[in-house]
Amino acid sequence: MDGTKCSGRIPTINAVDRRPEVCDQKVQSPCSTSEPELTALSLPCAPKNPMPNIEAISELSATIMQDRDKKSYTIRNIHADKESNQTLNPHKFLFFDHIASSTSLQKHRITLTNHQGSHARDIQNSSSWKSFNKVSSHSGKDSTSELLGIFEKTIPKLCFFGGLGKSDDDYAEEVAKFYKMLNNKTEIKYGMFKDVILDQLLAGISTSKEERVIRASVSILTAIISANKSAIEDIKKKGLQLHVLASALKQNVHEAAILIYLINPSPGEIKTLEILPALVEVVCTPGSYKGGMASLLPTPPGASLKIIEVLVTAFDYTTNNKHLAAISSPCIISRLLDVARTNNLNEFLSLATVLIKCMQFDGQCRKYILQFTPVTRFILLLQSNKNHDKFIALEFFHEILRIPRSSAISLLQKIQKEGSTDIMHKLMDCLQQLQPEYQLLAANVLLQLDTMNNSPGRSVFGEEAMKVVRKHLASEEGSSMQLLSAYILSNLGGTYAWTGEPYTVAWLVKKTGLASPYHCNMLRNFNWLDKSLQDAFTDSWCSRISRSIINIGNPIFHALEKGLKSKIRIVSRACLITIAWLGCEITKCPDGIRNSACEILLSGIEQFLHPGLELEDRLLACLCIYNYASGKGMQKVIYFSEGVKESLRRLSSITWMAEELHKVINYYQPNKSVSTHQLAELIHAYM
Repeated sequence: MDGTKCSGRIPTINAVDRRPEVCDQKVQSPCSTSEPELTALSLPCAPKNPMPNIEAISELSATIMQDRDKKSYTIRNIHADKESNQTLNPHKFLFFDHIASSTSLQKHRITLTNHQGSHARDIQNSSSWKSFNKVSSHSGKDSTSELLGIFEKTIPKLCFFGGLGKSDDDYAEEVAKFYKMLNNKTEIKYGMFKDVILDQLLAGISTSKEERVIRASVSILTAIISANKSAIEDIKKKGLQLHVLASALKQNVHEAAILIYLINPSPGEIKTLEILPALVEVVCTPGSYKGGMASLLPTPPGASLKIIEVLVTAFDYTTNNKHLAAISSPCIISRLLDVARTNNLNEFLSLATVLIKCMQFDGQCRKYILQFTPVTRFILLLQSNKNHDKFIALEFFHEILRIPRSSAISLLQKIQKEGSTDIMHKLMDCLQQLQPEYQLLAANVLLQLDTMNNSPGRSVFGEEAMKVVRKHLASEEGSSMQLLSAYILSNLGGTYAWTGEPYTVAWLVKKTGLASPYHCNMLRNFNWLDKSLQDAFTDSWCSRISRSIINIGNPIFHALEKGLKSKIRIVSRACLITIAWLGCEITKCPDGIRNSACEILLSGIEQFLHPGLELEDRLLACLCIYNYASGKGMQKVIYFSEGVKESLRRLSSITWMAEELHKVINYYQPNKSVSTHQLAELIHAYM
């Protein structure tokens, strides 16, 4: 344009040129010579695709007017007398002629003069908008008239940062509506208008120093994208760089999180923005978003949660944990949990995923999550018809139930109360319909809820859940399903520390009489002062769940016997732990059940008594033999190998159980004949 000097830069998608470019222009307003010269709006100037000049805007507006006039010609003739004061006059569009004759846009008072010249008024005046609506109504569904009306209402404010900064959500929706109408037009001239809109908004984000202008520009772009998905690519081509939005987000423009989410950058691009602290701040700031578009778009906290979800799940173990470390503190977790009280399902799903990852990273989060998370929301997810929702719920329950037994029982009571019997049937459906991994997670919850019912005899729910566990325990050696099945089974009857670490072994080893601090320190890094080991509910829980599993009969013992022989140590050891806590109840069972279990399991247990194995494994094996081999089963003990006998001798100084077993074996002399009656007397004397 004449007299225009391009001194700035424009937003581009070029990775090399990181700063947006704009055109800085100054003119004297021809409308009012008495007014001082004002700084013009900076419009982007694309080097390869020059943005439409102001004459093009004027020409396009004139074209729209002509199209409208042609379509409404007949109607205007019929109603000429009645509408003489309402028909649009070319003089009414002095605004557009003014733009065309100006060398640049500038901040000034825009006036329209009616055909009688009676008064001037602002182009945004509501009566002007009503007159356009009336013309449109006379023309039927005249899209051209409507387009012109919206154009006159929206574009002037968009052209000046001052007006843009005063825009609201209604204005953003109007611009989005106008953009959508332009999007449905194929002519190039309409595409030029789209360019003007996008260029102005990009300039507002990238060049303005005023937060209100940046915020308004971001809000309008967000509204445009929500109504026109294709606009995302248009914006990318125009050069909206992510670092500009990241900068806006860090300047407390929370709406920028919505735009970043809608643009859908790759995980790698998100990582380079380094916006995690800003995202956390958005999520943790109550009331950070208010607006009429809230029902159509994710809120800033919701969009931020979705981006955080990517940051803690999409990378390698180390990178994910680095991001988790930044959000797993009790302070942040407690603030994140406020989002759980919203009714937005998508936001809650993202929050649930983040919470699951936090618990896996730092088990101490469980205490805060258990305290503040509404269980009802997760029950609703479990009752959803969408598998993804069920997956999230099952993963959450799997993690949150890894807590001290008394707290886990309280949580199960809440689930039982909120979900009633329906949740049991939903979990049964999961056993039958979901992928193997989630079948196991459902079986884990179902078995524990079924135990809470404490019904005598056999339970359909419990039996079906155990079928799934047994099936996967016998699956391919070393498979993920076998490992998960073994893990779940080994801790069903025990307890956890608040860190989520299983403390079932520590709880069982204490039952062997291990008391010496020296010997305790020989075991793994258990905190022997942990309150979970003094939890009185663990014993009663173990008794209840053991009865329900033992009632299934020999199939469970055969599955465990097969697991004991696994070459995968994790699997064989998990089966040993399971046998150990089942043994706490097997002693109370009828002789037939106990003897049958002993017959199936004893030879497999014996291998864990060898001196070369870890102390805790030998202690667990000792506990198992003592509980399962009492009575007739003790006849098998006296025929153990010399290595096993030596192991029992060494363990005698550590646990009284090993000492008692060793005494029984010592009464048998290979060169001395002992009758069955005498053997029985000896056994009963020391048992």
